[in-house]
Amino acid sequence: PLSVDAGMGSEVDEVRRLVGTGEFAYNQEKWAHVAIWEPDECPAENTAESENKDTKLFRILTLPAFACDDTIRRFLNARGRNPQKAAKMLANAIGWRIENRPDIFMGSDGFRPDPDEKVYSALCPHAYGGKCKAGRPIYWERTGLIRVPRVLKYLTAKELVKRHVRSMEFLTHKMKQNAREIVKDILTVNGLENMPSECILDYATPDFLKAVVIMDLEGLSMALDTQGLSIFRKCMTIDQNFYPERLGICFIINAPWSFTAIWSMAKMFMNEATQKKFRILGSGYLEEMKKEIELENIFECYGGGLQEPDTFTARSEEIKVEILSKCKPNEERMPRARTI
Repeated sequence: PLSVDAGMGSEVDEVRRLVGTGEFAYNQEKWAHVAIWEPDECPAENTAESENKDTKLFRILTLPAFACDDTIRRFLNARGRNPQKAAKMLANAIGWRIENRPDIFMGSDGFRPDPDEKVYSALCPHAYGGKCKAGRPIYWERTGLIRVPRVLKYLTAKELVKRHVRSMEFLTHKMKQNAREIVKDILTVNGLENMPSECILDYATPDFLKAVVIMDLEGLSMALDTQGLSIFRKCMTIDQNFYPERLGICFIINAPWSFTAIWSMAKMFMNEATQKKFRILGSGYLEEMKKEIELENIFECYGGGLQEPDTFTARSEEIKVEILSKCKPNEERMPRARTI
């Protein structure tokens, strides 16, 4: 159980060598459409550094938190274990991280709160809670209650993409926490309990380092939302290119029959492997969810035993208005100050 992806050692080494040669340069122009900061919003931690990009690239490559064996294995799996393709993909991911600094969302004392949390609390019911039978963290969202046009009165499309990246960083953090807990027990039995924290992840199975996503479509509007689809497309581009092999399963529950048309458009933005991770379910979702998640880790509102947090509450219109009264609409806060 301690050895994963046996036989990939030489491939991992080859990817490291190829990226280290600098043969695959990051194309900033190609990925500009998925940048999460405005040009004048560049994080201070980025601009304050005097080192050039080559030095940054070397520094980030040597950070075990990102370029550990697990990371390289994920990129190899995403590219059919082809070292050349995986190295090119990894080099682009490193370049994107240098430009966008998603690590800034995680402070030294934990996850940094989102300054726009009130808007999400009012209009985007969501929560992180529980874990599946494989130990993967679960992200819950009442997607059907989110009205993107209304959200965009308070946030820009780029800020919504930034929020998604923030969530991916937090989920990655939770994945590693869960993996360390599970693997530590195995290593202790084998006398390896003193291994450095990041090295422990190299013993984690791929399933430990993925997430489960549950999207509840109850209340879904059937009006065509082109803005929402555009944001979804950018989020999928980021996930598939910079966070590969992080999704374990996505349950879409309470899906109305008319969701078929929306799904046919949405899946065009996913590769075939990602599409297979989605399970489209109607109102009879519980038995299917129980195959992957124990009842104690399913929210009470879905028939389980886990109490949902306040962030998952479906707010009444009165409460939404009250919360939003403390938030400035976009037109009142332009030009926008940089927010972390």
